[in-house]
Amino acid sequence: MPRWFRIWEKKRGSRRTVSRVVASVGETFFFSAIFFFGVIFTAMTVASTVLETWPIRTMFPEVAYVEGECTVQEVRVVSLGTEDYPRYQPEALVLLDLPERQHHHWSLRRSPLFYSTQEAAWNRLNGYEPGWIYPCWFDPDSPGQSVVLERTPAWGLWVIFLVLISFIVIGGIGLIYTLLLMGTSVERRSAFAKKAKTLELLREAMPATTYPSIPNDANLTNSPGVRLAFRLPIEVSPGWWLLATLIFSLLWSGMAGVFFIAALGNHLAGKPDWMLTIISLPTIGVALAAISQFLREVTAHTRVGPTGLEISNHPLYPGKEYRVFVTQAGKMKVRQLQILLICEEAATFLQGTDVRSETKRVVEEEVAAAKGFEIKPGLPFEADYQLKVPVGCMHSFKSDHNAIHWKLVVQINAEHGAQLSRSFPIVVYPAELEVDR
Repeated sequence: MPRWFRIWEKKRGSRRTVSRVVASVGETFFFSAIFFFGVIFTAMTVASTVLETWPIRTMFPEVAYVEGECTVQEVRVVSLGTEDYPRYQPEALVLLDLPERQHHHWSLRRSPLFYSTQEAAWNRLNGYEPGWIYPCWFDPDSPGQSVVLERTPAWGLWVIFLVLISFIVIGGIGLIYTLLLMGTSVERRSAFAKKAKTLELLREAMPATTYPSIPNDANLTNSPGVRLAFRLPIEVSPGWWLLATLIFSLLWSGMAGVFFIAALGNHLAGKPDWMLTIISLPTIGVALAAISQFLREVTAHTRVGPTGLEISNHPLYPGKEYRVFVTQAGKMKVRQLQILLICEEAATFLQGTDVRSETKRVVEEEVAAAKGFEIKPGLPFEADYQLKVPVGCMHSFKSDHNAIHWKLVVQINAEHGAQLSRSFPIVVYPAELEVDR
């Protein structure tokens, strides 16, 4: 019995070829995890730093310190260590005079300084004279125990930010690169390189003065196919939907991280904000759901794979027949694959003071259908069919308020309820235009 989940596809001597599906899914999840980790924890770190809450306040207490003035009353050098390894610590007796009360504390900086000789320790105190007033910093919640004359640089905090930003950059670039490669095959790039030399640089265009309302097909014929003349562009690429889901997940996750840090910091400080806590819970739930939806979209996109549709000629004319070649990659069992020829009429009009748009499907014909087959990694479904444009149909049309759109739609109904629909726009010219040309 063949395995459903194949990690290795081939083995040639000591060299193996990894499964493309496993590689794509693995790379996408790996870079997604790095990217989301960087974005969420960067937002949480920024919020914790700005709001002066846990965990940054616990790791770097001086981010919450405020500046004030204090009087140095006395200086000294404390002898520590042993006779063999002496250590000397310089200190200053600081008087912090606040409206509530006065605070006395031996201090110099939060991270103690130690010297191997008394002379070096006394030299460190040369800048402090008893009775003089100096700027100082202290924690408003515990000023008597935290007052310092010198602040310690928070190099560790900047290192954390640099590491998190590197996660965002590496994960983002890797994720974008992986998603772009999902829709591009080696055969596709090879065909483009080979056929680019044979394409006409200047194609005969429809006279704009004679038919100004018929859309130009230049953007539909600038990509060569592997089997047929042209590869039609997809109308709504799944990559854009993935990008939209990713952006929403990032924005909402960042907001949820800020709410979580703010609420947790208030609870740890003994001042719980229950309204903020209540708001944070559903916000975090939506963030987790958004991330889960993004990962499902990535899995589905990787599993289904890209859909390609090629056509033998373009533009199309009523009553004429054309060849279409469809390719569907991925790994799934397909119940039915349909290719539909669809024409839609769109209208934009005023209703009172509102601008409304409506679309009605006026033509829907089945071009071809295939049932009960399985798509395996590295072996995409490929089929060649005949397409005939209905006689007497309306040609493509576009104006300020009305439009006639033609398109080919590939619909896939796979097992486990997975459904897919991808549209490829086409342009239909009037029948008499072919005679004139």
